[in-house]
Amino acid sequence: MKTYRTRFQLKSEVKSLLKGNWSKGVLLFLIPSLVFWFTNEYSNFNEKIKINYDTATVNFDQLVRMTANSGIISLIVSLIFLVITLSATFRGLDWLEDPELDFAPIKSNFTYFRSPDWWKLMLIYIISYIFLTLWTILLVIPGIIKYMAYSQTYFIYKDLNDRGLANNYKLTDYITKSRQLMVGNKWRYFVLQLSFIGWWLLGFLTLGVGFIWIYPYYKLTMANFYKDLKENNGAILA
Repeated sequence: MKTYRTRFQLKSEVKSLLKGNWSKGVLLFLIPSLVFWFTNEYSNFNEKIKINYDTATVNFDQLVRMTANSGIISLIVSLIFLVITLSATFRGLDWLEDPELDFAPIKSNFTYFRSPDWWKLMLIYIISYIFLTLWTILLVIPGIIKYMAYSQTYFIYKDLNDRGLANNYKLTDYITKSRQLMVGNKWRYFVLQLSFIGWWLLGFLTLGVGFIWIYPYYKLTMANFYKDLKENNGAILA
């Protein structure tokens, strides 16, 4: 029988992890937090750039426009930020699985740049966003549903890659496994996202300063959501 954690439990576990370790959490997500704040502030003045970090991804539609207006350099920079954010998020998942884990927070932002497979993260993003765009063209609601269905793709890649199994799968297989993992869990994910609205508003009210603490809390909670899914659906990731 599957026993999923409640939103309260997921958040409480993250708060317990961060208690006495806020400096580590802030430093781990410092660069992604600054990028998140900067791009949202910048988009108020220039619609060319808008990065969406809900699942540590970059908005593909905006990237296309950005590339046309700002050139390939801007695209490369945005994809670099994508890998930085995923590196921090993946280290956060490791931390949740081993609260005593000793790691260098800032250095962890660049973990996947030292991996020979860093380019796979970018390709997975492009493939998944093409699928999402096609679904959204049909109807907005199906696009949102697929967005949630694909939300665990990067975590699944990380898990299988850590276990030396990544070469056994095509890039689209990670998307398929994410869909399987999210069957019956999309509503939980959606409500968990909604539960952070108040925190995002607080971040904007503090002129972005609050994001330094809010962003690690949010990202670690999303990682904990995946951890909960994995513990209850081991067969999918076998």
